[in-house]
Amino acid sequence: MSKPARAPANRRYSIGGSLLTREEVVHKYLHLVKYVAGRMSMHLPSSVDINDLINDGVFGLMDAIEKYDGSRSVKFETYAVTRINGAILDALRSLDWVPRTIRQRARELERAYEALETRLGRAPTNDELAAHLDLSPEDLDRAVKAARGTTLVSLEELLPNQSGEGLALADTLKDEESDVTRDFEHDELRAELVRSVESLPPQERAVIQLYYFEGQRLREIKTVLGVSESRVSQIHSAAVAHLKKIIRGL
Repeated sequence: MSKPARAPANRRYSIGGSLLTREEVVHKYLHLVKYVAGRMSMHLPSSVDINDLINDGVFGLMDAIEKYDGSRSVKFETYAVTRINGAILDALRSLDWVPRTIRQRARELERAYEALETRLGRAPTNDELAAHLDLSPEDLDRAVKAARGTTLVSLEELLPNQSGEGLALADTLKDEESDVTRDFEHDELRAELVRSVESLPPQERAVIQLYYFEGQRLREIKTVLGVSESRVSQIHSAAVAHLKKIIRGL
C-alpha cells in the first residue's frame, strides 16, 4: 500500500461525531493498529518485528482517515481495522517471509487433499495422502507442519458485507481477552461466519471450533478427535480451504 498523500496540517476530519486533525485521529485510534499488529504477529515468525507491523499499520490507519465516509453505515473502527490489516498484509507480502517452496508445497497439499476427497467421497487418510504425493509419512508430516503457517495467514482475508467493506476473518473470531474486538464486531459478519463453520463436515467443524473459538492447541485437539497431530493439521488446512470457498461465494 502506498503512503497516503500529505494533507494540509489544519485539515479536520469528521470521525465519530468529532472534527479532528489527522494527527489527533491517529493518536486516538493507535490502539487499533497495536491490536491488529499484535494479533497478526502471533502467526508470524519471530524474525518479524512487531514494531515494523505497527509502522505499516499506521499507514493503513492514515489511509482510512483520508477515505472514510461517515455517511455510510460503517463505524470508523471497523473501516480502519480493514485498512490497517490490508496495509500490514501488503507489507508482509512484499517481504515474502514464507519461502516460495513452502508456498508451493502448501498448494500441492491442498490440491492433493481436495482431489482425494472428491475421488474417495471422504477425507483421505495420512497414508493415502502420502501415497498420492509419493511421500513417506515422515516427509508428509514435515510438509504439513511447514505449510500450516501459510494457511493461518489465509484467515486474514477480508469478509465482504452489504456495505461493500469488510473485516478480516481472524478479526471476527471470538477473543474474550480483548476489549477492542467489541468495538468493531459486526453481527452480520459473525452470523455468516458461524453459518459457514456449521456447514463444514463434522471433523473440520470440530477443529475450527476447538482451535479458534475455544483456544485449544493441536495436541489437545488430537486427543478429542482420537487422531494424530498431523491429521489434525490436515483437517485444519482442509477446513480453511472450504471456508475460503464458502466465504467467497457469500
